[in-house]
Amino acid sequence: MRKSSFLVVILVILNSFLVGCSTESEKLTIGMIPVRDAEEMKSEFEPIELYLEKHLDKEIEVYITDNYAGLVEGMKDGVIDIGWFGAFSFIAAESQIDLTPLVVQERRETGLYYQSYIITRNDSSIETLEDLEDKSFAFVDPGSTSGFVLPYALLKSRNIDIESYFSNIIYSGTHDQVPEDILSGKVEAGAISSIQFDKLEADGKLIKDDFKIIWHSDHIPGSPYVARTDLDRGVKEGFIESMLNIHEEIPNELHKFDASIERYVEVDNNIYHSIRNIATILGKDYMYEYFLKGE
Repeated sequence: MRKSSFLVVILVILNSFLVGCSTESEKLTIGMIPVRDAEEMKSEFEPIELYLEKHLDKEIEVYITDNYAGLVEGMKDGVIDIGWFGAFSFIAAESQIDLTPLVVQERRETGLYYQSYIITRNDSSIETLEDLEDKSFAFVDPGSTSGFVLPYALLKSRNIDIESYFSNIIYSGTHDQVPEDILSGKVEAGAISSIQFDKLEADGKLIKDDFKIIWHSDHIPGSPYVARTDLDRGVKEGFIESMLNIHEEIPNELHKFDASIERYVEVDNNIYHSIRNIATILGKDYMYEYFLKGE
């Protein structure tokens, strides 16, 4: 009897453990960098969230992190299963976490790539990078590839210290805030993603003729969805398959989130070598300060 009772206790404990694991695995948490207003992003992503819930048979929980470093921290702490990263924040994260890139957007006009722009008002006297000296400037976030890293690397390559070069620096927080800060006179110029610049125009939130682009970067590889490597293999494969088919199954909903997306394709990790090279040039101290230090 004592052996039987002991066995029952063990089975109850084991069953409770398995039920706990099963419940935990029913949820998939997706984290996203804040490229624009968080509430707007969540609203536009909701149909994609429902699509993924249907295809993966899981509850999907979506977080828009407060900043780019927050997504790295969330993946590192195991709070987030799959993250939508910028190119540079992905490289920063993979230096600390075992990650598996899954899919990336392919866009109608630019394929797998986009650019960083430096913009100013169309009626501004600023025409070149040299004209930015002693002017006020808006970056997006220290973790934004197009909204900080590429312009910063450009200026650094010219031995320019941004703190002394600009009269004032602000971080607008999102790409869509940069044009507003320029038009309002808060700053005289700023950095922005070409994707978000075009989306703002497409959504009627920006008139391109109000601005001029005084610099653009070379091609930047797109923002990938990336999973923690220890995430269940079936979940990763299911996510990839779902995203590869999304442009056929819910095209209108996909285009509401981003009208420029043609489809998703599996990630070729080699396209991020140029970003890894920039990370090497900027150095470990830069990576730690802006991505890995945490709050």
